[in-house]
Amino acid sequence: MNKHSIITTMAIIVIIIPVLYGVWGILSVEQIQLRTPNEDFSYFEMAHDEKIQMCNPMPFFVSFNGMKIETFYTEDIKGIFEMGSTTLEPNTSKLSELNFSSESFSESQYLFMHMDAQFAGEVPIRLDPNKMIITTTFETRIIGVIPYQTTITQSAFDFTNMMNEKSLCD
Repeated sequence: MNKHSIITTMAIIVIIIPVLYGVWGILSVEQIQLRTPNEDFSYFEMAHDEKIQMCNPMPFFVSFNGMKIETFYTEDIKGIFEMGSTTLEPNTSKLSELNFSSESFSESQYLFMHMDAQFAGEVPIRLDPNKMIITTTFETRIIGVIPYQTTITQSAFDFTNMMNEKSLCD
């Protein structure tokens, strides 16, 4: 090999490695499993306890710059759970702190208590559970500079079922 071929090969490797690392980070964030730290999931308890169990089933470290769980009812935002930058170790589960905020805390409390009771079958359906939507957004960076968001949208019932499942870290 001549000197130019070696330089070109090294330059390609130096460019490809950070891009692959960024893409791997995005794919890894999508694999994070969110679960309840309690016996059964409750929106009301999550708003007051402000904790969530995060599982990284991947064999590598996973990092993200922020996470936001937004609750909507009839397309109006009822509450936001936020968390800052976090790194999860491979094949481990971590209890993480959330910050809950709402423009109308009493309204979100009522909605959460009512949905919890409806999903448990304790009260008749008075509020349409199909109108409650949960979006989970993970903020990451590609090559440490380019912001990228991964968003998962679920119905409140699907989110509740997901939070009650066993994680791969258990």
